[in-house]
Amino acid sequence: MSWIRKDFGLQHMKNYMQILVFSLILSFLFKQFLLFSIFSFLLIIVLLNMYYFRQVGKKLELVNEKKRIRLLKNTTSDLELTFQNKGIPIWNATLLISFQTCIAPNGISYTTSAVFHEVKLPFSIGYKKQVTVKIPVEGVHRGLARIKQIELQIPHPLTDGSIILDFKPMILIDAIVYPQIHKLDDNLTPSRLKEGYLQLNSSLYDDPFFPVGTREYIPGDQFHHIHWKASARTQQLQTKVFTKVANVSVLFVVNVKKKYGVVADFEEKIEWLASQMEVCYKKDIPYSFAVNIRTFGKFPLVYLPLGSGDAHRKQGLELLAILSRSDNLIPFEKVLAYIDSFVELPVAVSVMTHEIEQYAPFLSRLEQRTNVLYETSTFPEGVL
Repeated sequence: MSWIRKDFGLQHMKNYMQILVFSLILSFLFKQFLLFSIFSFLLIIVLLNMYYFRQVGKKLELVNEKKRIRLLKNTTSDLELTFQNKGIPIWNATLLISFQTCIAPNGISYTTSAVFHEVKLPFSIGYKKQVTVKIPVEGVHRGLARIKQIELQIPHPLTDGSIILDFKPMILIDAIVYPQIHKLDDNLTPSRLKEGYLQLNSSLYDDPFFPVGTREYIPGDQFHHIHWKASARTQQLQTKVFTKVANVSVLFVVNVKKKYGVVADFEEKIEWLASQMEVCYKKDIPYSFAVNIRTFGKFPLVYLPLGSGDAHRKQGLELLAILSRSDNLIPFEKVLAYIDSFVELPVAVSVMTHEIEQYAPFLSRLEQRTNVLYETSTFPEGVL
């Protein structure tokens, strides 16, 4: 069953029914037909209430499909829950929903208990009907907000008592708040010695799919680069001229461990990394990142492989959104050793850490293979 059912007041109705049955028998024996009619009417009401009590909510379903809303801090959206009812109509019920506090209800009243917000909303649904409940929410801080509980309180229509339905399965609808992104103006220097797709006149490489003109043929030009139509028009062999392209890509390596604990500016480092990703995204620069937090899976640490585009940006922001100060940390030197051994280095590696001298032996290995940039402070003064 999808719902855990709790009944309050059924025993009282059973007591009322016993009293009415006893009164009905006495009124019949003493030939008090008016009282007999009244008690019969009351008994019918109690029986109808007991039937409603036992059947209501049995065929109510939550459309529990995986759905995630994505927010930035101080942005708004709607948390939507869809219910389908194939049984008895539900009237004047109260829907209680609790979720984690990285989002907060927007414009409606709520209460806060521990690390959860609780919202109460009126709820009614008819027979064979579908109802969608929308809760306006606002992003408060970085994190993943799961719905802890969905509880439906259904009162009896004619007597005291109620039924509480508590949704049992894991709720697949959640909300994620991305790290705050600040405006940065960092420029990454491309490498003219590596083939890529960034336009650079001094590069050694051409983009064969992007010709920009022609020039006169000189000995040594490749045969398949001859522009035959231009050659026929000018009566001289013409060679295609292609756009010069270079490689620009970056790996961000962030150290969030200090001695035996997490750094004090943990949130600032996450926001710095998200802001750098945004710079790369807007300039269509491939990027990856590594953070010395332990994970379980293909990579032993938080690592986003090199890539670009919308899907890559979303994957990176969701990885950063779920990081926590309570996660297990990895010594930074082990991360540098892993990158040196198993990661194909891009054009540049940007290292964000404190106490750079402490990791000099490991960083010197990277410097022999690529361009290493060092960052010790997250944001210039005035950016935050």
